[in-house]
Amino acid sequence: MQHGLAVDKAEDPERPLSEVGIHQTKKIANILLKSKIPISAIFHSGKLRAAQTADIVARTKNLDAATMIEGLSPNDEVTLLSQNLDTCHALYVGHLPHLEKLASYLLSGKVDVSVVKFQNSGVLCLEKEVDQYLIRWLLIQELTVYK
Repeated sequence: MQHGLAVDKAEDPERPLSEVGIHQTKKIANILLKSKIPISAIFHSGKLRAAQTADIVARTKNLDAATMIEGLSPNDEVTLLSQNLDTCHALYVGHLPHLEKLASYLLSGKVDVSVVKFQNSGVLCLEKEVDQYLIRWLLIQELTVYK
């Protein structure tokens, strides 16, 4: 999951979620709840906007607090996280370009091949089948208008 829309760095160097980002993340979290999408644990990069996004989803899904882990920052090496992924219903909240490179690496074995375009508060679900990952579904803001 990409973090929700954050305020501009000039407005606040910590870049917390904007009001729009909070609203959009709550909408996505509610869809995850109503759709009964299983999430057993939530991890985030430690950056404020990712932590806030993770906390909104955790509260909505009545889960324990989200946990900060290494390997989810914008420019982290994707192989750091890819070797330690919890593949049992874990949600990882991070940043671009890292998330797109991680998805590319998991799906194709290459970080420089574009396979998916993330959006703020968007969620990509990957499923591991034996020795490969497959895209199961993608949830983006444009889909939240439907009930």
